[in-house]
Amino acid sequence: MPRFLLLARDDNTAWTGLSPAEAEAIIMKYIKWSQRLRENGHLSASDKLRDGEGKVVGRKGGKLVVTDGPFAEVKEIVGGYWLVQAKDYAEVESLAADCPHLDFGTLEIRMIEELG
Repeated sequence: MPRFLLLARDDNTAWTGLSPAEAEAIIMKYIKWSQRLRENGHLSASDKLRDGEGKVVGRKGGKLVVTDGPFAEVKEIVGGYWLVQAKDYAEVESLAADCPHLDFGTLEIRMIEELG
């Protein structure tokens, strides 16, 4: 069955000003949604990425260049991901339709290309 990567994108301000109880309620929605996908055999892996840290690695003039990221000037950041199995884009779109992340961000859906 094809695998798809769902990338959670947002402007990183949705959590600003939330009380601990409000934040916990949102986190529980993510946990329940993810558990349902896992129980139905669709979820292979998922993780939240740490806020405000990371690295960008490139090569310039034959030398490795490492810079801090994500960058503040980027409007949307990737805050997490889900690796799901679905028969096609239509099915994964249906699975994503009630993802709690859609209340304040977007999901980018990409099919994994199997190499070899």
